[in-house]
Amino acid sequence: MSEVGVRCLKPISMFQIYTKNYTEAKVASTEECKTSPWTDIAQHKLKAEQEISNIKGLNYVVLRPAIVYGPGDRTGLTPRMLVGAVYKELKETMRLLWSPELRTNTVHVTDVCRAIWHLRNAGNSGQVFNLADKGNTTQGQTTEFVSQIFGIQYEFLGSVISSVAKISLPEICEELNEKHMEPWSTICQRNGIVNTPLSPFLYEEQLYNKHLCIDGSAIETTGFTYQHPHLTVNSLREVVEGFAGQDLFPRSLLS
Repeated sequence: MSEVGVRCLKPISMFQIYTKNYTEAKVASTEECKTSPWTDIAQHKLKAEQEISNIKGLNYVVLRPAIVYGPGDRTGLTPRMLVGAVYKELKETMRLLWSPELRTNTVHVTDVCRAIWHLRNAGNSGQVFNLADKGNTTQGQTTEFVSQIFGIQYEFLGSVISSVAKISLPEICEELNEKHMEPWSTICQRNGIVNTPLSPFLYEEQLYNKHLCIDGSAIETTGFTYQHPHLTVNSLREVVEGFAGQDLFPRSLLS
């Protein structure tokens, strides 16, 4: 790529390359922290970072965003919202593993795009920048917002029950997906939605007791500012309303 005049490559990596267990929760991972990928995708992302660094003469800056949300999001916080929508249909309390304090740091997609554009004239080649807003988002905050959007009740199972469940996590994940997918399909059909890329399907790593906690302040030393410093209920509502406007999300669930 350096041979064809690439001005500055900005590969998008991910936060799962950092290890963050429950006991390490008080300190957010910085760009200098040890990497230890705990998902398959994260392993390949880190390998890609390493391979890019070996390209002679290539000008590049690596971005490691937290959970990305905002218009068009399908894999960040949207699956969590879709699960909440399913529980509105089921008229059941949504139960979650672990505690509300489990960190699930976020960054708005607009700020990710702005960071990419900003770094065309900022930062040095080879630098790595985390991207995370100022809210230090937890799963408790996100779940409360989902509850407000869909009018559902929720509870966290706590560490004791969750630790027991951890032994059978693959089976539990499979059971949850079976419980969620059928009513989701039913709701979509009732609303005339024949095909949608949205799904409440959960992957096993989304149930881990892993703090997704990174420090996104380093990029601010280059003059960058976050336009969305905190996750809000309105920013999440905007996502599902946007999909509803495209007939990809059941409008009946927003009434």
